[in-house]
Amino acid sequence: MTPIRDRSILGIFSIVLFLCLSYILFVITPRLAVNISAFHGFASILVLSFNIAIIFSWLNFGIIGGLLFTILSFVVGLSGAIRSGCYSSATLAWSYIITMFIGYSHWRATNKLKQTFALKSEKRDEDINILSDNIYRKKGDIKHLDEKLLRYLILKDVAESLTTTLSLDDIAALIIERASNTIKKEGRVLLYLVDMEKQELMLSASQGAQSVKAKKGDVFDRWVLKHGIPLIIEDVTKDFRFSSKDSEAAKEFFRSLIVSPLLSGNKIIGVLRMDSLNEGVYTQDDLRLFDIIGNLGAVAIQNAFLYSWIQELAIRDSLTGLFVRRYFMKRFQEEIKRTARKNGALSLLILDIDHFKSYNDKFGHATGDIVLKYLARAMTSSVREGDMVARYGGEEIAILLINTDFERAGKIAESIRKRIEDEPFVLRREKQNLTVSIGLSNYPKDSMSEEELIKIADSRLYKAKSLGRNRVCEN
Repeated sequence: MTPIRDRSILGIFSIVLFLCLSYILFVITPRLAVNISAFHGFASILVLSFNIAIIFSWLNFGIIGGLLFTILSFVVGLSGAIRSGCYSSATLAWSYIITMFIGYSHWRATNKLKQTFALKSEKRDEDINILSDNIYRKKGDIKHLDEKLLRYLILKDVAESLTTTLSLDDIAALIIERASNTIKKEGRVLLYLVDMEKQELMLSASQGAQSVKAKKGDVFDRWVLKHGIPLIIEDVTKDFRFSSKDSEAAKEFFRSLIVSPLLSGNKIIGVLRMDSLNEGVYTQDDLRLFDIIGNLGAVAIQNAFLYSWIQELAIRDSLTGLFVRRYFMKRFQEEIKRTARKNGALSLLILDIDHFKSYNDKFGHATGDIVLKYLARAMTSSVREGDMVARYGGEEIAILLINTDFERAGKIAESIRKRIEDEPFVLRREKQNLTVSIGLSNYPKDSMSEEELIKIADSRLYKAKSLGRNRVCEN
């Protein structure tokens, strides 16, 4: 049985008992007056029985019901006993006071226990709510940590993948791909690298964009390039760091973006950027991950630069910057095979500075180095992209003209000779007449062997010198 149902039964019982006792005391008891001793004993029992009704009323109805039943019982019991002439029984009505105090004490103790229990229940409910809230937050933290762990595992994969290649193009493509896969949000991903000569950004790789108009970056990329810190913008139209003109021009292409500088030491070598047409797409956590990818990418790019630089050191002459003879011979062999497969033609020029020793004797060896550097620059700017210029030995320079027949090679050789002769060259404030002699050979006209082609071009060079220098010898 439930406590509420128990209290209802006690309440009904106390009322019924009170009514029954009142009826018996006023109606039945006077009929027993024939036997005086039995009458007084029965009356006393009735008067005392009201104490039961009083106790039950205190238990069920509390202080108001208890006081009401005590007063009613006192009035009914006392008046009933006096009316029946049982004055000795009437004195027993004072026991109601004692019962009332017992009921009051019980009610007070019960009420105090209820209050204590209610407070404990409230505290328990509060603790349960706090625990539930903590559990909910912890679950959210666990989920967030799981997502972070997954992202950092992806970053580990990014770091490992970037170490698998030293090709700059492959690294740029990997950075773009892994940045998009890690952030996993809509938008373009752009990688700009700094052109060290022009000191400006140049687009290196992109994803999610059919065409990029800002090939050299925009005001946001240049801001990162200038300040060297990451940038996040939730809405370009509301960012106070940039002018309204720049914001209005940008919102046609994107509304939110994150940009990270690619740092190598204290030098910025590029910027990595992700933008979206929607506002508020990226978070600070996205920017942190993006910045880590940028740092990893910067290390990989710098390694690629160093590798390329080391390769260049191995195949370039330190004085003139031209290819060295060993590398030239390797490429010459490859080009002969390629030309043979395509039934094409190529030509070889071997060039020597006329009276070079006299410059060294007159002005010193340092001046000879200046002459060689000048000639190297002139030769490099005189040939097409794809042709090859190398320092063949001493003051001799070899030029490999790809896909060039004999007649065309002769015209190019003559234009080079004339350019050197006509351009002024000043040494120690004295104008010098610098000239060159050139020997020419052609594949397949002269030979189909690289050794023979070199031998023929070299012999024609010396023939040009024997014929008076400052000329091209073709046969």
